[in-house]
Amino acid sequence: MSGGPRLRGIGTAAPGEMIKANDGLALAAAVSPEVESARLEPLYLEGGVASRSTILDAMGIREHLLEPLDANGRSTSERLSMYLAAASDLGERSARTAMERAAITPDEVTHLVTVTCTGAESPGVDQALVKRLGLSPDVSRTNIGFMGCHGAMNGLAVAHAFAAANPDAVVLLTCVEICSIHYLVGTDPWDHQVANAIFADGSGSAVLSSQGEGPSIHGFGSRIFPDTREMMTWTIGEHGFEMTLSPRVPGILKRNVAGWVDEWLGRSGLSREDIDAWAVHPGGRDILEGVRRGLDLPHDSMDASKHILETH
Repeated sequence: MSGGPRLRGIGTAAPGEMIKANDGLALAAAVSPEVESARLEPLYLEGGVASRSTILDAMGIREHLLEPLDANGRSTSERLSMYLAAASDLGERSARTAMERAAITPDEVTHLVTVTCTGAESPGVDQALVKRLGLSPDVSRTNIGFMGCHGAMNGLAVAHAFAAANPDAVVLLTCVEICSIHYLVGTDPWDHQVANAIFADGSGSAVLSSQGEGPSIHGFGSRIFPDTREMMTWTIGEHGFEMTLSPRVPGILKRNVAGWVDEWLGRSGLSREDIDAWAVHPGGRDILEGVRRGLDLPHDSMDASKHILETH
């Protein structure tokens, strides 16, 4: 299990504004008064999210994104005008932290991999990071866009491949999302209310190379479960990007995840019992519970993921 590209440093960054659960509930009630409080309150007060970091506070989201309410808020182009500066700021912060922890200088970076699905602009975050971080103008740039919640895993796989192919490569991976600019006005479908209540803004970066110290990355896997294409979608609408998130997703995970995980681990001679710690994407309380029950894991196995859900 040793050898191969190593994860030499990780950095994260979140904006300074904070929306607490009560603030989010008040905003949702104000912009969607037709939704019964009996539906909104459990979503915000029992969903496992205590606070989220966003580029605007609740008042700023309403003023700069959601007015005029009778027109469903600002247009997509107006919302996206806020994306690049915010994404570049957060991306730079997380990247600098990762580089410092990896003890590398900007001129050592040979590859830059960026991941995002909340912006759509070129030149984009990759070129902004080259300039802000002082990377070489010859750095290899790869952008992974519109892959949603598992985009970071694909970014990590691409960065790993670059580092594995060239022992001298030093790869900087930066993931950044500004979900708050896509806060949606209206109640149909209910998925929009769920997305408004869960997602936030932030960035994570990592440095990978075959040289240096750090945990080695052993392998990757992916599985598309049958007939799930419409369960989670992310499309460009007239007033922001629109998400659908089926309430069936936790059940699909619960029924299917064990078979795939056991098969995947088995190819490396491992079983679930060999795994000391689990990092599960905190896409919601029910997502985490579906994975936990599907894999028959103890309750405390989700503690790290629940903490991220609660605080970010």
